[in-house]
Amino acid sequence: MSTVTQETLSGAGKVIAVEENYRGLAEQRGRFPEMPSYFLKPPSSLSLSGGTVERPAGLEKLSLAGEVALIIGTVARHVSMADAWGHIAFVTAANHLCLDELASAQKGSTLLATGGDGFTPLGHFLLDASRVDPEQLELRTWVNGTLVQDDTTAGLLFPINGLIAELSQVMTLMPGDVILTGTPAGSGLVVPGDTMEVSVVDPASGESTGRLHTTVTAGTVPLPTFGARSTVHGR
Repeated sequence: MSTVTQETLSGAGKVIAVEENYRGLAEQRGRFPEMPSYFLKPPSSLSLSGGTVERPAGLEKLSLAGEVALIIGTVARHVSMADAWGHIAFVTAANHLCLDELASAQKGSTLLATGGDGFTPLGHFLLDASRVDPEQLELRTWVNGTLVQDDTTAGLLFPINGLIAELSQVMTLMPGDVILTGTPAGSGLVVPGDTMEVSVVDPASGESTGRLHTTVTAGTVPLPTFGARSTVHGR
């Protein structure tokens, strides 16, 4: 079994994230989307297991979200749902991090809130997509050793094959591109000093990504006072 390496990260031309895609989270929030919604994260947000992520000085709300990540293996353009899974090379664990205050200040724009350096850790191991069941993958997240998220891809509102097929109708998915498939209920805030772990397990084969491990650190450089993010503290 291979590991996520710097070469893996550098191969990602796009990082595409799916919003609200688990039934449990929709029930928790009391709203069910009628169709998938997507947004982009910069490839520079990708990082390896064992690293750190910085909460900028002056901000208090950094949230984590364990996700199943897909890595595209072959060019996908105008593919059908039946053929979609064949274009995925690997499955791994991801932690989609967000500065909630910036998301609010930017009125829904996600670039500043989710695009920071290290805000998309991947790893630790890569699971061969041809050997796993995409509808039964187990996703778990821990904070300081306490389990906070526990769900399976059977709980997805929009199936993985459908996501890949839909995306491929409007853009070419290239080898190395990363797709984040959504987070279940239980995501929450973390603070400097917290350790976060995410794992994906295929119960049929018993194969696991191991635990993707990231530690939160406290930033020392405050954000500038200009722009929409200045409203975080009412300036």
